Parts: sequence; C-alpha cells; structure tokens
Amino acid sequence: MTPTSRRVLPGFGLGLGTTILYLAILVLIPLGAAVWKASDLTWSEFTAAVWSERAVAAYRLTFSVSFQAAAINVVLGLIVAWTLVRYQFPGKRLVDALVDVPFALPTAVAGLVYASLYIQDGWLGQFLVPLGFEGAFSRTGIVLVLVFTGFPFVVRTVQPVLEELDPESEQAAETLGANRWQIFRRVIFPVLVAPALTGFTLAFARSIGEYGSVIFISSNMPFSTEIAPVLIVSRLEEFAYREASAIATVLLGVSFLLLVAINLLERWSQPDSTPRPLRATFAVLGWPFARLVRLLDGPAVRDPALASPALARMIRVAPRLFSGLTVAIVGLLVLVPLASVFVQAFSGGVGTYLRNLTADPDTRHAIFLTLIVAPLAVAMNTVFGIAAAYTIARFRFPGRALLTTLIDLPFSVSPVVAGLVFVLLFGLQTPFGAWLKDHGYQVIFAPPALVLATAFVTFPFVARELIPVMEANGPEEEIAACSLGANGWQLFWLVTLPNIKWGLIYGVILCNARAMGEFGAIYVVSGRIGGRTDTMPLRVEKLFQEYNQPAAFALASVLTMLALATLVIKVAVEHRLRAERKDRPTPND
Repeated sequence: MTPTSRRVLPGFGLGLGTTILYLAILVLIPLGAAVWKASDLTWSEFTAAVWSERAVAAYRLTFSVSFQAAAINVVLGLIVAWTLVRYQFPGKRLVDALVDVPFALPTAVAGLVYASLYIQDGWLGQFLVPLGFEGAFSRTGIVLVLVFTGFPFVVRTVQPVLEELDPESEQAAETLGANRWQIFRRVIFPVLVAPALTGFTLAFARSIGEYGSVIFISSNMPFSTEIAPVLIVSRLEEFAYREASAIATVLLGVSFLLLVAINLLERWSQPDSTPRPLRATFAVLGWPFARLVRLLDGPAVRDPALASPALARMIRVAPRLFSGLTVAIVGLLVLVPLASVFVQAFSGGVGTYLRNLTADPDTRHAIFLTLIVAPLAVAMNTVFGIAAAYTIARFRFPGRALLTTLIDLPFSVSPVVAGLVFVLLFGLQTPFGAWLKDHGYQVIFAPPALVLATAFVTFPFVARELIPVMEANGPEEEIAACSLGANGWQLFWLVTLPNIKWGLIYGVILCNARAMGEFGAIYVVSGRIGGRTDTMPLRVEKLFQEYNQPAAFALASVLTMLALATLVIKVAVEHRLRAERKDRPTPND
C-alpha cells in the first residue's frame, strides 16, 4: 500500500468511523462497564472478592486444567499436523475436515456428548470407570473436554508452516552429516517453535474462558470442580454484581495479557526472532515428538538411498504409525462423539426423534429464536467486518495496529464475561437499564440482549477473514477504477465485493457457526426463560438437567447437523479460495 492510496481511494472516513463506532458500542463500552462496576469496591473489598478462598480455588483449577489441556494439544496437534502434511493415506481429506469440527460444534453439544461418553454406562466409561478412570463429573473430565475444544488451534497454526517447510534443507543437512536430532534442532525446530507456541496460547486462552462444555461434564462443586466462569455466574445468581465484576476484571486482565502474547508470538514467527527462553521451553515440550519424528521420519525416509539398514526397515513403519496415530486421535476426540450424538438421538426411532423436536413448544421456540438471533448478529458483524477490513487493508494511519488488536479482543474474553458486561450495562439495576425499562424497552432477559451478546462473541470473525484477503489482492484494481471515474459505491459493488466474495462467504460461515452454538454469553443475559429467551444450546442444557436425554440429544443432533453442513460449505469455499489465489496473476506475470 503506497502512501498516496489514502488520497486516491474513497471511504477512509466512513470506514474508520463505522469501525470505531461499532467497536466502541459493542465491545469497549460494555467492557468498560465491568471495570467501572468493580471500581465501586474499595481496595479491601476488591481483594476480598478476587482473593477469597473460593475464588483462588477456582483460579487454580481454571488455569491448571487449561494449561494441561493446551500442553496435551501441543503434542496431539503436532502429530496430526505432521501426518497431514507429510503422508498420504486413505481418508486423509476426511480426517483433515474433521479437525475443524470443534470450531463449529456448539460447546453445549460437546459437553453433553463427553459427559455421556464417560459416565459409568457410557460408550467409553463402561471400560474406563472399572479401571479407576473417572472421566465425567471430575477434574479429568474438564481436561478432556478442553482438549476437544482447543485441539484445532494447534493443528491449524502448525499445519501451514509445515506445508511451507522445504524438505531439501533437511536432505542437505543429512548429506552433510547431521544426525536426526541435529536436523530437528537446527532445521525443523526453529520454524515450528513460534506457531506451536501460538497454538498453545490460543488453546490456553480458549480453555480459560470455556463455560458451555464444562458445566455439563463438571459437577461444578466449589473448591473441587468449580472454574472461574462458573463462579462468576454463581455470584450473578446471588445478585452480587460487584463481586462478579471484580472476578471478571481478573479474567479480563488475563485475556489482555494472552492477547499481547499472541501478537508477540505472531511477530516472532521468524526463526531468528523467537526469544531464547521460549525456544528452550518448546525444546522441552517438543522433545518426545522430536525423537519420534527424527526416528521414524526424515530425509532418509523420503530417500531410501540415504537410509541405514536399520532405518530402512523403519521406512515402511513410519507412514502407518503416524497415520494410525492421527486416525486414532481424531477418531477418539471427534468421530466417536459425533457418532454418539446421532446414535443416541435416533435410539428410539425416527418417530420418537421427530416428536422430541416438535411436540414440545419450548423446543420449537428455541429453534425459532436461534434462527432469528444468529442471522441478526451475523448481519451486524458482516457490515462491520467489511468496513473494518477495507479500512485496515487499504489505508495506513496512526493507531492501525492498535485497532487490529482491539478487533481480536473478543477472541480472548470469556463468553461469561461477555454476557456479564451487558448485564452491567443494560440490567434493571443500572440507571441506563432502568431508563430503558421506563420507556418500554427491555434489553436484558429479552431477545435484544441475545443479539448483542452473540454479536460480541462473533465480533472478529468476518473482519479477520477479510483483512488478509484484501491485503493479498492489493489495491491496484480499485485505484484503476477510481482513475476511470468510479464513485465509492460503484467501486465497492463492481470491484471490491467481487474480489472478496469468497473470503466474505468464508467469514460469514464461521461467524454463523459460532452464533448458532453460543452458550455462555446467552446463558448470562437471557434469564433462561422457557418459551421466551431459550436458544437451542440453552434448551439442550435445560433438557439435560431435567434428565430428558432423548430430547436433549435430538436437539443436539440438529446443532450437530448445522455444524457439519457448515464444515462442508467451509471446505468448498476453501477450495474455491485456493483456486482463485492460484489463478490470480503475480506482479511479475
């Protein structure tokens, strides 16, 4: 982008103004309300709220299980990413697509399924419980479901880096006498460290804020299995808004730190720029994977002429071993839960299944409300996403990097905190909420709050997908159109929109998938009023609490089918995007 493009292309003021206004109304002001509410406490009251024995126990559990789940995901993610890049095996495309299921599957469905799998008579629990493995309603269960929700972050962060890794550099190192560990440490490790740590941080951040899946598989007992988001909800139900705000402020502080860490890791994506302590940390975490990879895979594996007799015998083993591990990991984490949803949903037959979906008026209303709330939130974020992407990708201005960081903020904020900030802003206990109520408008415990909360948690999806697409396309065609006399709207409809249409569709698909399955934020702002503010994920939780398992799984299967349809469309759009990038001429053509 040249400095003159700001003077040539129209729309800078409109795009920047729209972006800042929407960001302030939907994100910054609500988050500020939480900090403002916490400031009502004196310092002693604040410390008593955030450092109480119960709160400390909740922090300890939240951070420890999140760290464990993220560490497990680093190992599993590296194995899966390595296999998908290095090997061909039957069903590879299916396995690759299944990796994204946790992105699209609602967390309520994940929690419901994992709880049913690991109970004493569950598919897996019937074998594991007699061995002393308690996978449901325990700390271990929390780790299991957090591994599921965070698994794709490591795979999708490491996979593109491995795809760009040149195998000739490994072959050259081996011909020069380097052993397998030296090749990994000198050639592969410097490239993997930043994306692997980024994936770890993303999985860790997602786990800290997770709520929807955890409340199904955890008994939510204080001092035992109560995580910090559950404690916030408990304080809200006790009408202790200031104490809930104080705990939410702690989580917000952690979210900001994690966001900074993610941005720093992205800057340290170059091998030589990663700080030495981080390289050392990853060397320890990645050592088992390194030994496995360098033992069973390497330049000699791909060129048998370089292999020793012992290593030559392993050449036939490596693809099958890695492929088998990958299929087992994805099958256990993703495929078995998916199969469980549909088996249990249809266990009573098709007739019973349909009755579970249609006979209950509250269930019918939950389906209807979800199909209203999600499109409204997606439409709002689509308008914002286009404005933000155009402004950031086409212009250079002071604060551009800060604006990009603020757009990412909802990614790291717990959905429970997202719901809390709207309660603190629009609740009846607030002056603004009371004023709205007096004038006939109700936000909290009504559909408007559901739309706002859903828009908050899905806020970055469209913008973050469009920004790299627009930067890759470049402004040349738009500058040419302006030079030929096109006005702003003609430029958008005839040039910009056709160039970004597949990226826009991709962002809308991801945004809609998250909106359909949102649980934590809506749980807080909805009041969970049956027939009025229950969406499909909330209805699944209510049916689960009522021990109506057939109806819960029937509704969960609808959400699962929507998630799978999303993935099918996503794969098709990704294929189209790759084809479009391949066909686009380079500047040297």
